[in-house]
Amino acid sequence: MPHDRFYIDAPLKDRVSLQGEELHHLHRVMRKKAGDTLELVNGKKELALGKIFSISKWEAQIDILQTEHKEPLLPPMILIQALPKLPLLDFIIQKGTELGVSTFYLYPSAHSEKKELSPTQMQRLNHILIASMKQCGRLDLPTLEMGFPSLDIPLFFGDLSENAPPLSQKGKLPGALAIGPEKGFTEKEILELREKGTG
Repeated sequence: MPHDRFYIDAPLKDRVSLQGEELHHLHRVMRKKAGDTLELVNGKKELALGKIFSISKWEAQIDILQTEHKEPLLPPMILIQALPKLPLLDFIIQKGTELGVSTFYLYPSAHSEKKELSPTQMQRLNHILIASMKQCGRLDLPTLEMGFPSLDIPLFFGDLSENAPPLSQKGKLPGALAIGPEKGFTEKEILELREKGTG
């Protein structure tokens, strides 16, 4: 990860104001000062080179020197994840972002121990998304949704039946992958997934 890269939810043009956790990292951890340069990403496929105009404990004013737009290297990839235990969910969001997942759908399956996420837990997952995006160098921030989606692209899942085709023969992007919780899918869920998906 470029150590001088920071996230801001704003268009990368003219002068921007960096606040909150990213400002704390910039000012208190990295010890940046006026005149220093840095990289900014906004999760919208843009990377900017900026120069700090002024900095205080409340905000950093940054002048955008140049901006470039880059499309993702991979086609859209959707991960539909039945809610697991929270420490495992943190890991899934982190590694899924690093591997190129474009959208996460989280839903409660029959065997999920947790059936919903609080606003604080969703905020934590969004922080993990941003940190993972910066860590792996991608410029597009994945989206995080709740519920099992209706899709018009192929859906794949772990079908362990004898006649199920291997993913290597069927898997193509763009596509969606459905993963169950620690205890797996129920028989009813497997039948529903077979109707919806590719297997």
